[in-house]
Amino acid sequence: MHDALIVLLDKVDVAVAESRGVIDPGDLDPVARVAAESRFRLSYPETILVVAFAGGTGSGKSSLFNALAGEEVALTGGIRPMTVRPLALVPAAARGSLSGLLDDLGIEDRFEHEGPPWLCLLDLPDNDSIEVDHRHQVDSLIPRVDMVIWVTDPEKYRDASLHSGHIAPLSGYQRQFLFVLNQVDRMDPADVAYVAGDLAAALREDGVEAPEVIMTSAQPESGPATGVDLLLRRLEERRDERMAIHGKILTDLTGASSRLVMATSGAQSLDFEKRWRPELDRAISLATEGEVAEAGSLLSGFIRDLAGEAGGETRARLLEFADDVPARFLECVAGAAITPAHEGASTSWWRPGRKGRSGSGQMEFSFRQLEEAVDGAIAGPVRDLLARRARAQAAVAEMALAVAQMRKRTPG
Repeated sequence: MHDALIVLLDKVDVAVAESRGVIDPGDLDPVARVAAESRFRLSYPETILVVAFAGGTGSGKSSLFNALAGEEVALTGGIRPMTVRPLALVPAAARGSLSGLLDDLGIEDRFEHEGPPWLCLLDLPDNDSIEVDHRHQVDSLIPRVDMVIWVTDPEKYRDASLHSGHIAPLSGYQRQFLFVLNQVDRMDPADVAYVAGDLAAALREDGVEAPEVIMTSAQPESGPATGVDLLLRRLEERRDERMAIHGKILTDLTGASSRLVMATSGAQSLDFEKRWRPELDRAISLATEGEVAEAGSLLSGFIRDLAGEAGGETRARLLEFADDVPARFLECVAGAAITPAHEGASTSWWRPGRKGRSGSGQMEFSFRQLEEAVDGAIAGPVRDLLARRARAQAAVAEMALAVAQMRKRTPG
């Protein structure tokens, strides 16, 4: 199914590329993002769960990272900030298959572990770092991983830099979030439940509908770490969901396909060539009778009518072009005017007896030259726009058919 999805994504990319300038960006850009995110998810093995640790300075984020890894990898301590750039802990057996992913994420510091072969851990820079670049790293990496573990502690769990600065703006990714209240060994046991509940309330205020808070002590002053095994079990459950990634990608692409189909719905053929010829004849007839301005307005109105039927970005471009039509028509008339020096020219290039007034005296036109000039200057750009529209419609239709066929072949 992996290879079939890659082929399907190629069709989505073609549909998006052909639709630029045809479909409104508001409809097109979300589809492009879905395709890019789907490719990213397919770029590493579906059996691997990529988990990022995010949290503030002193929350014990790196200690928890080390506890899950079963070895001392991330630096710990009280210097602000300790985690200055992201590092990755990858399963030894999967290092090669994850190198492209880590390159794309810009993570250079990589270590191997011999623990769960399905778990790749990322330790992100502290989210409350005074370094702006660190905060940008956190926000840019989070949407691109499978899971994010937000780590906080009893003192800073209500910190505004965590909630309003990060979690609330990223709440759209809440299905990927787990929350850890670390260092609970520092609290009176009677207060643990209250603080955990208060943290959950704060998260709901951030827009997280059903936050799960796991309480841990990754590096207690005495005794073994607590809560780490529960956290690991939760991650393994999410790993099973990660292994169903193909189905999720197909669901996402189905939604993207529907969005593009809706954006092009009702975009029937405009029969431009059939409708253009009578309008062109009328405009030239008016021009040869001296009504040059009226002829230009006639063609401008015709293009505006087309724009209203075309919709999308094509409508906007046709409307913009319609404003230039009168000036273009006037240029064509000037270019087709026959001066006295040409009076002996072959009559095959003009229609005798047809006179035109340009506002000061009489002038004759080369009928064929005027016809050709107007067709090239006005109909030509419209044909180009409508050809792009037709290509976009064809690409969207091909993409939608491929998505429908794949869904039909896929169980469930």
